[in-house]
Parts: sequence; C-alpha cells; structure tokens
Amino acid sequence: MEIRDELGVEATAIAELVDLEGKRVLDVGCGEGRLTSFAAERAATVYAFDPNPKNVTAARTALTSEQRKRVRFAVHDAEALNRPRERFDVALCGWSL
Repeated sequence: MEIRDELGVEATAIAELVDLEGKRVLDVGCGEGRLTSFAAERAATVYAFDPNPKNVTAARTALTSEQRKRVRFAVHDAEALNRPRERFDVALCGWSL
C-alpha cells in the first residue's frame, strides 16, 4: 500500500473547510478508503467508487461495521458515474485526477 498524507493534513483541511455532518458525500476515486473512512465517520451517507475492484475491497475492509452502514461502494470510473435523481452535498476527490 502506498502511504499518502501520513500526517492527515488533507483530512484536517477538509474538516476545517467543510462540515460533513449529516451530508451526502460522493467520494470520487476512493482508492483504499483514506477519505471514505473520514467521510463515513461524519456524513449521513457516502457513495464511494473506484475503477479498481481491489481498491474498493480494501476501502470496504478498512471501515468499521458502523461506518459500513453509511457507505455504498461501486466499481467504475468517473465517466461511468450514473446516479440519476440523486444529489450530493459534497464531492471529495483526493489523488484521483
């Protein structure tokens, strides 16, 4: 596993700029779940996706059972995102571009 942002600077910045409490969060390119678990701790719901099924499995495994209740995972890329009639309050996209 590649370790990025060991000091948690990114999560700290997000927490200072955006209140995720009760929000519907879209996690674009969730990778192994670094931001997914951060969002699941705070948000009402999280839709997390990544084109790599191994990453999605790792992200799911990294969550607590309580966090898993609020997160839906999918395997696809951003171009295949098709969530008709669903709105998100916040989109997170860390290291995916």
